[in-house]
Amino acid sequence: MFRGVFLAFFFYAIASLGLAGWVYYQSFQSALTNDQAAGEVRLSEAVSRLRGQLGIYKALVNIIAEDPKTIQYMSDFHYPDAQLDLSLFRLTYGAWEITLVSPQGNRLASSSNQTEQVSFSKPLLRAALNGRLGHEFKVEDGHRLAYYSRWVVDENGEVLGAAIISANLAELEFEWPVIPEPVVFLNRDNISISSNRQYLLLLNREATPNGAAIPLQRLRTYAQTPLWSFKGREGLRREVQLLNLDDKQLNMNGVIFLETSGARSDALLSMGLALALSAALGLAGWIFVQQRRRIALELKQSAMLEQAVEERTDELRSAQDELVEAANLAALGRLSAGVSHELNQPLSAILNFAENGRRLLDKSRSKDAADNFGRIGEQVHRITRIIGNLRAFARQERTATDLVDLVDVTKHALSLVDAELSSNSIQLQTEIPNGSIFVLAGRVRLEQVVLNLVSNALDSMLLGDERKLNILLEQQGRNGVLRVRDTGAGIEEPERVFEPFYTTKELGASKGLGMGLALSHGLVSNFGGTLSCRNLDVGAEFVMSLPLAEETS
Repeated sequence: MFRGVFLAFFFYAIASLGLAGWVYYQSFQSALTNDQAAGEVRLSEAVSRLRGQLGIYKALVNIIAEDPKTIQYMSDFHYPDAQLDLSLFRLTYGAWEITLVSPQGNRLASSSNQTEQVSFSKPLLRAALNGRLGHEFKVEDGHRLAYYSRWVVDENGEVLGAAIISANLAELEFEWPVIPEPVVFLNRDNISISSNRQYLLLLNREATPNGAAIPLQRLRTYAQTPLWSFKGREGLRREVQLLNLDDKQLNMNGVIFLETSGARSDALLSMGLALALSAALGLAGWIFVQQRRRIALELKQSAMLEQAVEERTDELRSAQDELVEAANLAALGRLSAGVSHELNQPLSAILNFAENGRRLLDKSRSKDAADNFGRIGEQVHRITRIIGNLRAFARQERTATDLVDLVDVTKHALSLVDAELSSNSIQLQTEIPNGSIFVLAGRVRLEQVVLNLVSNALDSMLLGDERKLNILLEQQGRNGVLRVRDTGAGIEEPERVFEPFYTTKELGASKGLGMGLALSHGLVSNFGGTLSCRNLDVGAEFVMSLPLAEETS
């Protein structure tokens, strides 16, 4: 018997290690995906920022090329203030150099007092003389410069030459905000022409005989994600993943280096929790086995009749324990889903208000920030009320209902998703009366119902092109009726939508457990109302109807 128990626990340990390894793999893969999403946003912001900075010089070269004074000077060279005007343009817009050249490439005027001839590349000059916007990156005397060129033509269409503007990338990089990850911009020769890390400038993507390479070494591919070894300025190597964004306007490729240390820490934590849970279950199983062995030894010492009775009693008790355990696990699952659903919305609102408050403080808008922090306090009180409701449920108490203004509840719920509406470009249309519509309900629970209906509508429209949310609140007879309409994909099985654990969203990662509408339906029923749904020609409609309190009716 002891050998059988030992083998059982040995295989259990092997299975636990396998489960822990699988948890680590899934957690690391999920963390890498989350890091990629955040890195793509920061890389896109960096590309847009550099594109906007260089866009000033694109516009400036066109302005100078079309300026009548420029045309006059390049036509007859009787414009004595050309150098002065070009210098003013240079100082005003922060250009490195502004030069007017002849079709042969000879300098006619410049924003500086230099007299020596400056040679420009043939492609840059040729593009301008052919009526296109010339653009190239070049390193001169240790300066990394971006060049733009445009032709200068007279009123008869004759090409008089070209205007050429250069911008110092180092001066543009000085204005970049500090971000934790290195970002480099590679030109078409795979040379890092711009970066937020000075030690990565003017390096090749790969080692060449004429230049040093960016300190990268390919390590492995993990969950279809290539991982690299990157040597930082301090000489330490770190594991990173690379994200690339090829920008045709800049004619460059942006690359961001994302460290995987945070993702691995999260994966190790998840694996540790899985091992701890497996160990706890194994210990419980060991205790259970020992108890069973002790009971078996005691039963052997009893009389045959008593032994038969005890064996039958143990069988019934074991069956009862299994039923109780199964019921407890089911109740625990329902309770976990309920708590997650009830607390997720106020916690998300707290996160949004805190982030907005931090940004407002950075902009010295303390009054607006104080308003956000006040809203955080409201959400904390809201969570307190939710926990109070859970305690009342645990003690088999009924949370008292009161007069609740359905108009105020609807407006407050919409204010909590205002930021999400804006960030997802969702058009909100409301028809809400100016007065009050009073019903008998719990304010927190009713607000959760409204917020859940609105959130489900938002989620259904995220993958569609048409995003319109319509909120209609009205009084119909002796009922207050709220209609939430969206332009999403509709409801596949309307008859099952209020069943517990039924959902069309991905499980986990805050995608839903299928309890939101079931809980909402139960809450509305407890308030004496109804909650129904139907598909429209485009999207779906949820209708909540609650009896009016006497003050309204």
